[in-house]
Amino acid sequence: MSIEHSPGKLAYGINDAMEATGLGRSFIYEAIKSGDLKTFKAGTRTLITAENLRAWLASFQEEAA
Repeated sequence: MSIEHSPGKLAYGINDAMEATGLGRSFIYEAIKSGDLKTFKAGTRTLITAENLRAWLASFQEEAA
């Protein structure tokens, strides 16, 4: 489930974000804790909007440039 191939997906759970990005749970939770990756709660679920996930990933490209 790639981010580019899921145009209709509006938000990702942690497991979905891990699968879509190929990054580990600890890395994603560290980004959330540091405030680099913004989340919201829907009931008990922690969700990341597709827009926030894309922006966070894009920040790595900006740092590398």
